[in-house]
Amino acid sequence: MGFWPVVENVIKRSDIVVLVADARMPELSRNKEIERKIVSSGKKTILVFNKIDLILPADLQDLRKNNSGAFFVSVKKQKGIIELKNFLEKLGINMNIPEPRVGIVGYPNVGKSSVINSLAERASTAISPIAGTTRGFQWIKVGNLLIIDSPGVIPLEDKNTKLGLIAAKNPEKISYPEKVAAEIINMFLKKSPEALKAHYKLSSDNLKLEAYEVLLEIGKKRGYLMKGGIVDETKTAIQIIREWQTGKLSFNS
Repeated sequence: MGFWPVVENVIKRSDIVVLVADARMPELSRNKEIERKIVSSGKKTILVFNKIDLILPADLQDLRKNNSGAFFVSVKKQKGIIELKNFLEKLGINMNIPEPRVGIVGYPNVGKSSVINSLAERASTAISPIAGTTRGFQWIKVGNLLIIDSPGVIPLEDKNTKLGLIAAKNPEKISYPEKVAAEIINMFLKKSPEALKAHYKLSSDNLKLEAYEVLLEIGKKRGYLMKGGIVDETKTAIQIIREWQTGKLSFNS
């Protein structure tokens, strides 16, 4: 919780606050505690969903429909970045602020620093797949904008499984990685079983199994075996979570 004072300071010092969320899990990845603090501050808020390249077109359509006024970007594919930058600059003009201060907030690993780098068109901020890279905050000049990067913070009530799913917690630090991996597998079995099948080279029969059994099949395919040919469930689960968090495993695989 040591980062909360920094985030609160970012919100306080910003004219506009950009809340970044993960398009794959739009509700889970919206940091509700940060949203409450922004609302209390009365600051103008822009919601940005990152990683739209990792979701199905139909899901993106629903996301746009359910989040009017939000921005939908893919840092990897450079989609929506120019539109977001232009909007922020125009918003500053409408607010009669020549150089509006823009605070970027959200959970760890939703892509805040990557969004800033894309806006700036250069690697201005340290980026890492390890949750919690950003420390303190820094001002970054982007055209007429002054952008503040902030550390990702986690509300106290958030649970272990959720933190693993939204990449706010590193796989090795999750208490029960098998549970998180099973949740990921369940999402794919419901949304995009063929993507899961292709990524892990599973058979059609494998997709009829329960999530835990699919995890075991993935472990066998990857050769994650212990003595006696027993699947190393923990190693398999951690790898599934890591591939999900880094985008190697996606609904568009």
